[in-house]
Amino acid sequence: MSWINSIFSDGSKIFLSKTNPLMGDNISIRIRAKEKSPIKRVFFRYLRYGEETILQMNKVKVSNGFNYYECNIVIEEIITQYHFIIETDDTTYFYNQKGIYENIIIEDYDFKIISNFKDVSWAREGIFYQIFVDRFFNGNPKNDVKDKEYNYCGYDSKKMPWNEVPLDYKEGGNVDFYGGDLEGIKEKINYLKDLGITALYLNPIFESKSNHKYDCDDYYNVDNHFGGDKALMDLTKALRNNNIKVIVDISINHTGIENNWVKNNKDFYFFNEDGTYESWNEVKTLPVLNYKNDDLKDVIYKSKNSVLKYWLQEPFNLDGWRLDVGHNVGKMKGQNFHFNLWRDIRKELKATNQEIYLVAEHWSDCKDYLQGDMWDSTMNYFGMMRPIRKYLGEDDRFISWKIDSLNMKKENGNIFKEEVLNHFSRIPFQLQGLQLNLLSSHDIHRIHTSNKLSQEDVLSSVIMLFTFGGIPCIYYGDEVGLKGDLSTSGASRYPMEWDDKKWDYKINNLYKKMIDLYKNEKVLQYGSFKFILNENDYIGYARFDDKEAILFINSRKKVNLSIELEDIGIFKDLDVLYGENNCKLSKNKLDVNLRPKESILVKLL
Repeated sequence: MSWINSIFSDGSKIFLSKTNPLMGDNISIRIRAKEKSPIKRVFFRYLRYGEETILQMNKVKVSNGFNYYECNIVIEEIITQYHFIIETDDTTYFYNQKGIYENIIIEDYDFKIISNFKDVSWAREGIFYQIFVDRFFNGNPKNDVKDKEYNYCGYDSKKMPWNEVPLDYKEGGNVDFYGGDLEGIKEKINYLKDLGITALYLNPIFESKSNHKYDCDDYYNVDNHFGGDKALMDLTKALRNNNIKVIVDISINHTGIENNWVKNNKDFYFFNEDGTYESWNEVKTLPVLNYKNDDLKDVIYKSKNSVLKYWLQEPFNLDGWRLDVGHNVGKMKGQNFHFNLWRDIRKELKATNQEIYLVAEHWSDCKDYLQGDMWDSTMNYFGMMRPIRKYLGEDDRFISWKIDSLNMKKENGNIFKEEVLNHFSRIPFQLQGLQLNLLSSHDIHRIHTSNKLSQEDVLSSVIMLFTFGGIPCIYYGDEVGLKGDLSTSGASRYPMEWDDKKWDYKINNLYKKMIDLYKNEKVLQYGSFKFILNENDYIGYARFDDKEAILFINSRKKVNLSIELEDIGIFKDLDVLYGENNCKLSKNKLDVNLRPKESILVKLL
């Protein structure tokens, strides 16, 4: 029955004659299975105007050990949703994005094609680098925050020496500053280019008294301590000249309590029965915006010079937005019009520039937002970072913030596969490759500082970052092993280490190698993704097209594996990209010997 594992289709160019079809296009859709499969007939099942419609597929070619079956349809709806029915002498199988089943299946995991979808190719092909601005580099000490320059929420501002450890919130109140600014980022463009970065994601930069600036006082002014509007103009111009894109973080769910709107536009907000402002997550300094107010919609995203459009235009020309707590926007006090709100925001912003990249924050199940009409992407905590860190041996940090000492299975390949497919199998292929993958961020301790993971685990995670489906994003300093600890958010926001004598070069060299690989291998940007093996103790997945494959394998225990490759193709040449040369290719079978926690990355041609 091993032929069943060879059944495969997705939205890549191998299986769709046009990967981003327009309404009215006639396209071919294909599925393949091993050449000697006992398949009698294959059917294409899709919804046409809501009605189940079934077409018999024709075998059209035999290539590289596979039979290919094909049918043609006209794209007539915004989303075309489908799966396959495969008949043999013994039984009938149903195949969707998650796998193959003998029972009639639900439609949640169907393949989906979005019509008229404009791909954000610069993002899909890019290497992102996240910068917490105050902690990256001080390019202009004259604009530094001074000791006791102001008091915010009971805390005096404090200027910190660059090499000191950030203060805990209870001690510093998020008004401890190191002097990083936009001029500092501009000064380090050559560093970013040498590393191979093609796009920046900046944490919030607009006027605010905190170091993180998620409590915005004025959306129309870049904070003067970051260099003001001119510094952003100069930075974006310099980045464009060096072929580096930039998106900026912003919260449109809430403002800071000192925003002028709090006094002058009270109807922009929600209120409690006692007259106090409704706040985000019960943080009293973060009043929540009320999008039932049409004037607020105009100010935030609808009018020509609305907040979200203003910075996309000359002279700033931002390339997109990272939208903080995106899952909270439009939800408050019985109001749940969030989906229509996000559709409206996307429509308005994409009309300004179709090439902008819209990535939102959402730590858990976010598939409803990822159907092509709202966000392009999320920071992929749910489908990538959380499963990877748990597979490698960490507790799930997101749940542990709410439930202490929860006993969950870790280092389990079957659970890892299930968690990954639960996310990716419910979103269209066109969006799968746009998910912004990460290992660390400003909200969670750096992966290499974990007390649960070995250095081998950390190195494995770096390889996974660049070989997974989606876009790699490096949190500043991870590429040099920047210090941090496990305490508060400040522990993940240490100042960048610019003394290269203190860098972890084993990590640094691997990042550089993987960046080069990602840039040079289109299969890592546009290719198919498939788990080729998984058990409790190990995982293996492939990125492939019809010419080559890149395989990643990791085991938690000592194991000898013999992997039949016919499920993904026929290969004659092997190149070990990472790991000891303890594998061999013979008669389209890959034999691999792995130590506990060892990983290997190979290229097959």
